[in-house]
Amino acid sequence: MTIIVRAIGLAAIYLLVLTSLDPYDIAAGLLLGLLVAIVLRPQGEAQMVVRLTGGPRAIAGAILATAREMVVGTGRVVAFCLRPDAHPPGFVEIDSDGRTRTDLAFWGLLTGEAPDEVPVDIDEERGVLLVHLVDASDPEAVRARHHRAHERMERH
Repeated sequence: MTIIVRAIGLAAIYLLVLTSLDPYDIAAGLLLGLLVAIVLRPQGEAQMVVRLTGGPRAIAGAILATAREMVVGTGRVVAFCLRPDAHPPGFVEIDSDGRTRTDLAFWGLLTGEAPDEVPVDIDEERGVLLVHLVDASDPEAVRARHHRAHERMERH
C-alpha cells in the first residue's frame, strides 16, 4: 500500500513540474512514480524509512498551498515582465526555523514550484535558506510569508 501512495505522490510532483493534466502525462507520471517507488523502497532496518507525517490532510494542505503560490507567483512574473524596473529581483535569506534536512528538501521542492522563486542554497552553518525572487523589494515580507507557511505545516 505504501508503494502506491508513494507512486501517487511522485506522479503528483511530476504533473506539477509539467503543469499538465493531459491523460498521457498522468499515465506517464503514474508509471514513472510506480517504478521509482519500487526501486527506492526500503529494504530493511538498515535503510532510512521515509514517512509522510501529518497524514493525507496535511499533504492536501501542502498541495493546495503550493498551487496557490504557483498562481500568485505567476502573477508576480507577469508583473515583472510588464514592468521589469518596478521591483528589483534579488536574493533573500530566510531563517531555516530549525527545519530538519527532510523538511528543508520538502521546502525547496514546494518553493521551487512557484515560478517567481528559486531555491538557490541552504547554508546549514548559518541556518539560512537562500532564495532568488523576481521581486525582492521587501525581504521582510518574504521571510514572514515563508515563516507563516512553515508554522502552518508544523501545525498539521
